[in-house]
Amino acid sequence: MGDLVETGGGAPALPPNFEKLDKVWGRIDEARTASATAFSPSAQLLSDLDAVIDLVGRHAGDIQAAAAPISKGDLAIHLGLLFKSFPNAGVQDARIFGKMMRDDVLSLQPTVGAIDLGCRRWRRKSKFLPAIAEMMEEVRSAQSQIEGAVDFVRRLPALRADMARKLSSL
Repeated sequence: MGDLVETGGGAPALPPNFEKLDKVWGRIDEARTASATAFSPSAQLLSDLDAVIDLVGRHAGDIQAAAAPISKGDLAIHLGLLFKSFPNAGVQDARIFGKMMRDDVLSLQPTVGAIDLGCRRWRRKSKFLPAIAEMMEEVRSAQSQIEGAVDFVRRLPALRADMARKLSSL
């Protein structure tokens, strides 16, 4: 991946790692599903929403950073580290393959968190480097999860207020 990232002769800095948000994304998804499928407001669901609001408040900076667009350089570092994580990484021409993957994945306009999550998922589930199409699918999936969570977080205060109002009128 030598020509993808200019390092000034030293090792590139490690990119941001949002692994600590994996459980946060999951908890947000659970609350989003519960609120979407609830037949009626409940004290338990209101309590769950309060817990998610608290959780999001504690991780607001990381969530905002993960939802930011990724730079070309940070994407190249993530992909370079992904390539170096596999013993068969030297089979193809890394300069061409790496540039093509970087450019194709960058065309998705992914967030920092989607790249971090997509690369981590791939490293942990596969024995081989991804094809470009596979990496794009992994990033799309991660991007969808993060966008859904961020959208729900934006709507969460109003949803919580509406649910509290409905519960108080029962």
